[in-house]
Amino acid sequence: MNGETTYLTDLAAVLWPCGGLLGHGDAGVRRRGNQYLPVPNAYDPRVILPAHNRSAATRGIASFSQGHSLKERMRTLLLTGAFATGIAPLLLRDRLYVGAGPGIEHALAAALDRELTIAIHVGPPRANRKPVLLLLTPAGRTIGYAKVAVNDLTGRLVVAEARALRLLADARMRDVTVPRLMYEGEWNGRPLLVQEALPVGDQTDRPTRRQLLRCVAQITSLVEVRRRRLSESPYRRALEERIVALGTRPETAPLRAALRGLPDVRIPFGAWHGDLTRWNIAGTARRSFVWDWERLSLDAPAGFDALHYDLNECVQAGVHPGVHRWLESGARLLRDPLMSELGLASHTVSTVMALYLIDLATRYLHDRQDELGVHLAAVDDWLLPALEGLQERATHEAAHTG
Repeated sequence: MNGETTYLTDLAAVLWPCGGLLGHGDAGVRRRGNQYLPVPNAYDPRVILPAHNRSAATRGIASFSQGHSLKERMRTLLLTGAFATGIAPLLLRDRLYVGAGPGIEHALAAALDRELTIAIHVGPPRANRKPVLLLLTPAGRTIGYAKVAVNDLTGRLVVAEARALRLLADARMRDVTVPRLMYEGEWNGRPLLVQEALPVGDQTDRPTRRQLLRCVAQITSLVEVRRRRLSESPYRRALEERIVALGTRPETAPLRAALRGLPDVRIPFGAWHGDLTRWNIAGTARRSFVWDWERLSLDAPAGFDALHYDLNECVQAGVHPGVHRWLESGARLLRDPLMSELGLASHTVSTVMALYLIDLATRYLHDRQDELGVHLAAVDDWLLPALEGLQERATHEAAHTG
């Protein structure tokens, strides 16, 4: 067994208290209980699909596919075809055999008062990795999505997202749609939530620059946007406390020094989604659909969401060249007139970018993302050097406000 197969069996113990057993099988053999197919296999699982429900499995493949590249679209097409024709169980040999006792499906069916089946998104190894369950009718129609905590960090995130969705239910964003919270509770002693599925599909795509900034501006304005000197802001005090809480880690001192060395400029503060990336937003020409609100904060420098989205786009082809591009493209985003309307002045752009990197580094270190080999979480490899350059830019900009 490798780390991923261990993760699968541990996950099975969370979702099905009777546990699960990894093995091999074929479509003609049925055991007592349910069978699931780890795709592409048990050693590198990304989704877990019901072996004997073609409609649910096909819908699960389509729903969890990002479809952002030709390779991804071709893989999705092949997998959906294999499940639709019934040959997938012959091609995918690994099985997750689940006992016949009550499991997560039964609890969700009771909570929502309807018959359902599930497909599960696992995703790559990360400290905040947790199963996302696609809830489907037996015929394959989408009901919603469920999230279940698997450890302390994911427990905090599930609780935080439920809280955020309750808050957002009373918010009014003109061009942004968020999911409705359908259920909140516990499963197997762990936090659980269910949210509605947004109408995302073939008619939606990644946002254009204009759509992204319009969405960012409306999220920022979920609360009253206030311009404050950095030294007087509750955000700065809270960020320094988070850095201090890192303790004796070698990154603590440079992060704290970087924060203290930034110019004391006036910055607009508002809300930020906290993880706005291509995986959490889609839209049309008139509307944005945004999900995964577990990192929502109501006090952060305006523009953080634009910087986060842009950084994650830039590093798709490699961290170091991507960060180099982001140092320029991120600055251009913050100088856009939509950001100026929020009160973000051009001489504060590099200060806001530096604050974002300090915040991101602090998050990664608290979540221990670096210990899992996540490239973007290698703080000392790229982030601290980029931060040093931004500090110099910030000082230069602040000294030339005229």
